[in-house]
Amino acid sequence: MNGFDVAFAAARLPAKPDDMLDSDFALLTDLARKIVRRRLSVPAIFFLETAKPLNYVGAQAMVFFGPFVQVLFESPNYERYTELLERRQTLELLLQMIEGYESELVRVEKAEKAERAARKAARNAARRRPAWRFWQRRE
Repeated sequence: MNGFDVAFAAARLPAKPDDMLDSDFALLTDLARKIVRRRLSVPAIFFLETAKPLNYVGAQAMVFFGPFVQVLFESPNYERYTELLERRQTLELLLQMIEGYESELVRVEKAEKAERAARKAARNAARRRPAWRFWQRRE
C-alpha cells in the first residue's frame, strides 16, 4: 500500500448528508481523491470557494457545454456532476472532503519523511569509519 492509499483510508471525511444518495457521495469522494492525488488541492479549493456564489450558473453552463464535452471526452457521470454541483451544500461537502484528504496526505508524508531520515541516519552511522590520518599515531 502506498502513501496515498494509507492517507485516503485514514482520512476523516464529513458525514454523508441524509438527503444524498450513497452513489452520489461515492462520486464526490472519488472526485476529491483524484484532486488530492494529482496535487490540485489548492487550485481546486481556490476555484470552488470563488465559484460558490455562482454554483447554479456554473452548473447551467455545464449543461450548455455538455454535448461538446461528451464529444471530446468520455465522461459517464457528467450529468450527475451537473446535478450535484447545482446545490451549494454539495460544494461545501466537496471542499471538506478535499481538505480532509489533503491534511491526511500531509500527515502521512511527514511521517514517511521522518522515517526515511531516520533510516538514512542509521545507514550513515553504520558506514562511518574513523578517518585515517597519516600524521597521527595509531594506538
